[in-house]
Amino acid sequence: MRVPRGSFICAVVLGVVLVAVGGRYGYHRDELYFIEAGHHLAWGQPDQPVLVPTLAAVWDTITGGHLWAFRILPALAAALTTIVAALTCRELGGSRRHQVAASVLTAVTSIVPGTGHLFSTTTFDLLGTATTIWLLVRALRDRRLTSWLLVGLAAGITAEVKVLIFTVLASCAVGIALTSQRRVLRAPGPWLAAVMATLLAAPFLLWQASHGWPMSDVAASVASGGSTSSADRGTVIPLSFLMIGPFLSIPFVIGLVHLWRRPSLRWLTIAYAVFLVFVVVSGGKAYYPAGFFPAVLAAGAIPTLDWLDGRHRTRLAAGVLAVMSIPTALFSLPLAPQGSTVFEVATAVNPDGAETVGWPAYVETIRKVSRALPDRDNAIVLARNYGEAGAISLARRDSAVDRELVPPAYSGHNGFAEWGPPPPEATTAIVIGFWPDAELAATFTTCTVQTHLETPRDIDNDEDGAPVQVCRGLVRPWSQSWPALRRLA
Repeated sequence: MRVPRGSFICAVVLGVVLVAVGGRYGYHRDELYFIEAGHHLAWGQPDQPVLVPTLAAVWDTITGGHLWAFRILPALAAALTTIVAALTCRELGGSRRHQVAASVLTAVTSIVPGTGHLFSTTTFDLLGTATTIWLLVRALRDRRLTSWLLVGLAAGITAEVKVLIFTVLASCAVGIALTSQRRVLRAPGPWLAAVMATLLAAPFLLWQASHGWPMSDVAASVASGGSTSSADRGTVIPLSFLMIGPFLSIPFVIGLVHLWRRPSLRWLTIAYAVFLVFVVVSGGKAYYPAGFFPAVLAAGAIPTLDWLDGRHRTRLAAGVLAVMSIPTALFSLPLAPQGSTVFEVATAVNPDGAETVGWPAYVETIRKVSRALPDRDNAIVLARNYGEAGAISLARRDSAVDRELVPPAYSGHNGFAEWGPPPPEATTAIVIGFWPDAELAATFTTCTVQTHLETPRDIDNDEDGAPVQVCRGLVRPWSQSWPALRRLA
């Protein structure tokens, strides 16, 4: 299974670039959450499986808190995604030059470097889903039982990153059932693959079932716009193409047509369409279909490169691609100076960039408030969201001074709620974030605003301007008030 040298070079270049910029800006709120979640081992979390949080916690310990080193693993995942694109292209009948083109096209999409810069579930889900689709294409071609078992293995591992892979597989099953490939469903291979994937995902699925399927509440929050990356249903398809890139959307559409015109591969076009409809109807995020991108771009690379089979056309296309990659890099990577005009435009397109700025300053604000507390020994930090709580928790893990000066953080948000309420003796709370007045009034007898969180250069993100309050006097014991403070979003 040799990979063309050009594809290998492409993967190395992408990985090196991502590692080189990995230390710019700061941690994303999700990364802060994942690191803490990984220190609370369980079969599941309310909003996700445990594989990525466990990797995040272990890798953060290994890398000693160095952000650029922490992001080596996501950079590697992004680089491997470009290799998977080349392997998929080979299964689709592409030559070595087609495979190299597939790697390059995948590497310069907005979504691959953008997610490869962050230690997120999307980064590893994209790699896992692309790998599963590649192996599925191969299994449908060679019909070997071992190939089907590899599909089940890849899908099962990916399910421990995001259970979205099961919807991807269901969409593929619809595509297979509606085309000439349906005869494969009479063989044991696909069913054994499904059993293997389900068994590997069973620990998380059983945990979800025993806790009342909290992920359904999280999905409802996403559909109602509760996430920074939520999108209106009418914008899912345009944003999906934006994540591919305006110029790259041309070979992407060509790839869908190319797959449709080949009866043995038509199922993949149908699967993508079915999955896209699912995302729109369910109110999912625009990047959910990204796992299909490498395969479709691999298919599009074949007729596109054949049409460009002339020195001048190829050079022109390469030049245009290079120029179009500049805004892609600015929007998806931490390149622009913080607070600059380019930064403002980039974070308007990709809000995740703004969510990586300001956390050290927020911790310093809490540190100052904590120093002034006469009853600090009986205090805790109560955060509105997991990013705020994660930032405090990481600071305390990394610094003996912060373990002394900053009280431990608690939150009712998602996984933090599962890790329990504050101890009974914690009668004072530094409360951070935008809280409804009614919730605070039902929890404390008095709350006084001390200051507000401020982002550098007035950068607009979810924490900018959040009040920092000192609250005292529990209305009820924590064990009784905690259920009302829990929220899934």
